Amino acid sequence: MKRTLTLLLLCAASAHAAAPAGFRPNEVAIWAAPVENDSVFDAWRADTPVNPASTMKLLTSWAALNRLGPSFRWKTEFKSDAPLENGVLRGDLYWVGRGDPRLDSPRLAEMLRQLRLRGVQRIEGSLLLDKRAYSNIGSADGFAGDADRVFTVPPDTHLLNLKVAWLRYGFDGGKPAVQLDPPLPQFALDNQLQAGSAGSCGDVRQHVRVTVEERTIRVSGKLPQGCDGAANYVNVLDINGFASQSFRALWRGLGGEGPAAVGVAAAPAGARTLLQQESDPLTDVLADVNKHSNNTMARSVLLALGVQQPQSGNTLDDAIAQVRSLLQSKGLAADTLVLENGAGLSRRERISARLLGEVLRDAARGPYGPELAATLPLAGEDGTLRKRLGSFAGSLRMKTGTLDDTRALAGYWQAPTGQRLVIVAVVNSPRASELTPALDAAVGDVIRRYQASLLLAP
Repeated sequence: MKRTLTLLLLCAASAHAAAPAGFRPNEVAIWAAPVENDSVFDAWRADTPVNPASTMKLLTSWAALNRLGPSFRWKTEFKSDAPLENGVLRGDLYWVGRGDPRLDSPRLAEMLRQLRLRGVQRIEGSLLLDKRAYSNIGSADGFAGDADRVFTVPPDTHLLNLKVAWLRYGFDGGKPAVQLDPPLPQFALDNQLQAGSAGSCGDVRQHVRVTVEERTIRVSGKLPQGCDGAANYVNVLDINGFASQSFRALWRGLGGEGPAAVGVAAAPAGARTLLQQESDPLTDVLADVNKHSNNTMARSVLLALGVQQPQSGNTLDDAIAQVRSLLQSKGLAADTLVLENGAGLSRRERISARLLGEVLRDAARGPYGPELAATLPLAGEDGTLRKRLGSFAGSLRMKTGTLDDTRALAGYWQAPTGQRLVIVAVVNSPRASELTPALDAAVGDVIRRYQASLLLAP
């Protein structure tokens, strides 16, 4: 009798007669299945192509772990074909970028310090950015209104600090102070801040106004004492300008001289490597991609597939071909898949709940399952899931997805006895923002029903 009840429960769970509570029939897609066997526990519109928003990053992460390996690192090089004489590089310095998505000012400063230790005091020629690694970075069409926001910054071979400078606030003798980090030589900082109340800070952007006029960054407002140590970002310059200006500032801060000019050019075939630096490993990058839903980094990860396995000469096309080839090798039909950039920052990307779920199930069974799972936000604890699904803290890891008309969750729940359940739930609807509580409730309902089925199992 107990076994009969279990089978009835499983059959009922995988054959919904109606949409989950709170949803219209065409607003949500759900697929849930155990990792430990090939059955499907729950499904609703599971084969319908949907916009997954940032849960598409899971497909990109899975492909990168399989094709590149968890210890993969991006390499950045400085090269020259000019002689080094008495501390003077008698020609150009080539900065060969390959898209390290975590390259920041401290790491660049350390690279430049190493150049100084290797005898380079003055660069007589130009600093030239070698950008050949990327031939096509793809697009994120439909977000023109957010062009000045950090989440829309495109990937680049020479991306530094995600192309973001920080305004860091403090007090000097009781007077508000502000510094630009990294310093950008072309910009003057006009501090018009006044001292505010002695109260707490909260979000510093509530107290300051930042305007950029030509080459001046003006900061005004009343800064509370509690904002000592606070910071907010300012998006200035294009990517090449930001990288080259940061180089100049850091190089001069280390006592270096030059370069005479900056530009873009390929390093000559005979150029020697003066310095090579490796990035953080792929797993560290994926933690930023998935826990904090970093679009730029996700796009960089996808492009790395094309850089490492070039075929057509089109970086994005080669990367997408790698994803499709991997799906085919796993026996996963990709008929519903549409990739634009692999980050979910897209109006066009599509995948079915079933395909995304099967990717997660394959990942959990594969050699890099623990690595992928560790990059996902923990319900009620961290990342983009810090304030959601807290009743499942310690047992639920899920990637979130958010666009104007999309809310999504995809990841794993683990029972106290060790069984794991893959869950994918995607809402596509004009009223998606209103449906977040219903989405969380639907996921919770799947988990509770699956847990009940485990208790009834013989």
